[in-house]
Amino acid sequence: MGNNDFNLDESQKRLMELLVSRTLRKHGFKKEKVDLTEKERNNLKETVRYLQEQSLKIINQEKNITEHDVNPVTNSIHNKFTDAKDK
Repeated sequence: MGNNDFNLDESQKRLMELLVSRTLRKHGFKKEKVDLTEKERNNLKETVRYLQEQSLKIINQEKNITEHDVNPVTNSIHNKFTDAKDK
């Protein structure tokens, strides 16, 4: 698969849809019985938008590797994301 074939946004969208649908189904959600107030709907939309922004920031930070992220001795990448996984 070449770099042009990889669509991160589409992958994220599909995974998010799967996660949400499975979670709603697990808790017995019925589309016909939605009783959110306008304030709750707006809050939900704003929360989703905020989470999307935060996800993109994390993804973009991981893509932007600088010389400070590379260990000159081992020639491997070290940043706050990879280091956190090791702990």
